[in-house]
Amino acid sequence: PPVTYTTFQARDLGGDTAELFKTAAREAFERFSPKAMLVGSSCTAELIQDDPGGLCKALNLPVPVVALELPSYQRKENWGASETFYQLVRNLALPADQIEKTQSSKPRCNILGPAALGFRHRDDVKEIRGLLEELGIKVNVVAPLNACVADIRRLPEADFNVVLYPELGRTAAQWLQRSCGQPFTQCIPYGVNGTLDFIAEVQQLAGAADPAQTREAFMQSSRARWYAKSVDSTYLTGKRVFVFGDATHVIAAARVAQTEMGFE
Repeated sequence: PPVTYTTFQARDLGGDTAELFKTAAREAFERFSPKAMLVGSSCTAELIQDDPGGLCKALNLPVPVVALELPSYQRKENWGASETFYQLVRNLALPADQIEKTQSSKPRCNILGPAALGFRHRDDVKEIRGLLEELGIKVNVVAPLNACVADIRRLPEADFNVVLYPELGRTAAQWLQRSCGQPFTQCIPYGVNGTLDFIAEVQQLAGAADPAQTREAFMQSSRARWYAKSVDSTYLTGKRVFVFGDATHVIAAARVAQTEMGFE
């Protein structure tokens, strides 16, 4: 989405920096006609203790204004992404008592956590969406990747949430659990063992009848057995490996390397 900002010089600090911000906020709304506005402080604004969120809300713009408090000097990037998504969900999702859940023959879930800058997140979403459809589960919303304001409002319509990346989606999922009664997954579907754990957990949340049958079908379609029987697999046993990446992928890949491929 477009980003705007306000700037000021040293001589402005003796005057009213609030007016500079209000003007920039009005101009941004008139120019872009957004469905919602995210407002946060830069590190400089934190130092002079500006309150852009409160100032923007005081403008009474006809769209939701989500104020972000992201302490630049105390937190890291993943926390900022998680907090931003959480505030979006908390401010935009419709209250549970305003949601009219339509009757559906299939259980519905949201996929939470994928982001545009995430490592292979688009590929992961494609695979997991296909797996969920095979399990007879309809995907309601994927967020924040490609989600709009209307999608965020529809999050409470789902029966449960799939948290693909806890470092980005867990805080929002916890709020949805408290506010809308939606349970969320703990297992990460990475590797054969991780995917089997994920299938069992998802089917439990969806109230599936025969998890064992689905598990066996997945094992039959998996290429892991073919690899284990190949001569190539013996070359890697006992080799030492280093794993690099974001938190979710590293923890899951380390499990695959150790338990499925025989690395140290």
